[in-house]
Amino acid sequence: MTGTIGYAQPFRAIGQALETLNLQVFELEPTGEDFLIRGHLPNPVVDVSADGLSPASLNTVWGNLAPLSSENRPEQTEPTVPLLSPIELQYTNKDIDRLEQEGRANRTNPNRIPEYSSLSQILRCVGAYLVQKRARLIKLWRDSDSVSLEYQTSLGNMLKDTLVVGELYDLWVRMYMQRAERSTTL
Repeated sequence: MTGTIGYAQPFRAIGQALETLNLQVFELEPTGEDFLIRGHLPNPVVDVSADGLSPASLNTVWGNLAPLSSENRPEQTEPTVPLLSPIELQYTNKDIDRLEQEGRANRTNPNRIPEYSSLSQILRCVGAYLVQKRARLIKLWRDSDSVSLEYQTSLGNMLKDTLVVGELYDLWVRMYMQRAERSTTL
């Protein structure tokens, strides 16, 4: 992707796909015309004793774990740990078009106000932020409460920003109001 492009719609479509996977922490970077996403999918809590991991082997990994007293011990008798599975996804323009069409088909009420804190809306706002800056994305990192960006401005400057999700609310409101204004003038 060369020059300044519209990131808001592709990012929204990608965000909708990532929401279905419950992928909250990831990296996103453009690779040519595509977008590459790397992250870790949360797996359900797994009974570690069923996989051959004993409390002794867990102590080896994490050090000596203090034993729970009988009154603080949970009902569960077997130790469990959440597992993460690495994932790598690549979205082409064709994939993004398909995701956008599926998202449009799933919207039962196009006049409904979307949830601003959903991943798809957060990424859409980040895309609009990049367009406002007339910037080309180099890399994006998302964690639970912020989005970090590395981008190149139209003047060739390389910059990094970290946007707290709450800070994106004002941009989301402006985007929503512009959309509402456009729909009333049609």
